[in-house]
Amino acid sequence: MGEIITFYSYKGGTGRTMALANTAVLAARETRGRVLMIDWDLEAPGLHRYFQPYTGETKEAKGLFDFVYKAQKKLPKMPYGTEDHALLAEYFATIESYLIPVPLPQNNTQLFLIKAGLFGDDYPKNINNFDWAAFFKRIPSFFPLFAEYLSNHFEYVFIDSRTGHTDVGGICTMSMPEKLVMVFTPNDQSIDGALELAKKSTDYRIKSDDYRPLMIYPLPSRVDLDASQLATEWRNNYEKQWEDTFKTVYGLPSTISLKKYFDSTRIRHDAIYAYGERLAVVENNTIEIAQNFRSFSTQLLNVRKIWENQPFANIVKPYELSYVFTNDDRPHVELFTKSLHTLRNQNVLNWSESQLKPVEDWDDTLKRKLASGSSDLTVVFLSKALYQNDKWPSIIKELTHQYNKSGKGRIVPILLENLNYNGLFGGTTMLPGRNKSLDSWSDPDDAWLQVTEQFKREVVKLNEKIQQNGK
Repeated sequence: MGEIITFYSYKGGTGRTMALANTAVLAARETRGRVLMIDWDLEAPGLHRYFQPYTGETKEAKGLFDFVYKAQKKLPKMPYGTEDHALLAEYFATIESYLIPVPLPQNNTQLFLIKAGLFGDDYPKNINNFDWAAFFKRIPSFFPLFAEYLSNHFEYVFIDSRTGHTDVGGICTMSMPEKLVMVFTPNDQSIDGALELAKKSTDYRIKSDDYRPLMIYPLPSRVDLDASQLATEWRNNYEKQWEDTFKTVYGLPSTISLKKYFDSTRIRHDAIYAYGERLAVVENNTIEIAQNFRSFSTQLLNVRKIWENQPFANIVKPYELSYVFTNDDRPHVELFTKSLHTLRNQNVLNWSESQLKPVEDWDDTLKRKLASGSSDLTVVFLSKALYQNDKWPSIIKELTHQYNKSGKGRIVPILLENLNYNGLFGGTTMLPGRNKSLDSWSDPDDAWLQVTEQFKREVVKLNEKIQQNGK
């Protein structure tokens, strides 16, 4: 089965058609199957202009609109459940007569184009008068079944969609594709329109009978990297907006990141290619804009999940860690600390070796540090030895103050032994969880694995809280 990929932009002037044309050329080079481009921007067609040096004059060639217009005249009504699949399949097969071979170097004519239509004197009037909603109502399965036909006969199908929110755009972005490329320029109008359409398209797909997943690929275009500070500000802006949208439409966790994707995905503004309709990947495969298209093509054709789960991507500085434990429990502390070295190496956590002292060896500095709540995370190793220590009453007093009054830091208790902790620290979860102490687990390794994983979740919660508060 092939893939149908729609390129969409809310506003014109984004370089959407240029991006599609270059990506389709790269796809044709990488596959032995057939690659098809369809110009579905019927009101402002232009995809064919990128390939005129290779196809020659195509003025007399019919196109997509002629194919649909003929279907309206020839095919009977087919409400849901009454489709004549044999008749539709026979009609869909006539699309072959609309194909224009594109004999680019090194692709063995495996790239094909379907124009928007036959551009005669009546074309504008026919386009304006055609009732797409009525056609869709007349044969509601036409476009989904057409998409299925195309997927069975082409390796890739690239659709150049109309801008804005229209009936035609809805067909291109909601009914046809399984991948949707949202081309936008770094301005609010372009970004907001693309985000809105992304939400509408995924919502439509969820509610429809089409069970194909719809994968979205944002593509920032005509980015001027020379305006370094401004470029960084806009990059951070649209990266966050797309992350928030992905969390909503795909139900992803709050810790996903598109940073790595956007690091490699953008189309730089190139003044040379702002004039005329030219293919950078054909003319000069070494220039930066051609490299941009190659990088994006790799993401689009080979990567289905473009986000990463990076819960600590926004950390500015590592979170300070402190410990409360007795000398008897030092082996547990050492084992726990060893499990955190990866987070320390990633600059997520930090602790001073001088702080790794049992309560028996505490000096005034460590006492004041505990009382001030200056540590971001305070790990308390709860055991009988700690309960019986002379310093425990003052320690619990400071910890309770930290939890109930100061609001600073986060307390993470680890229940080493089965103790009656009488709601100590309010509703704070005791690790390793399941209302069980660590010594009651049948498998100690599994218990410590639970402690480590639960503690990482506590760090994630702390990070989310700080990021939400803008601190």
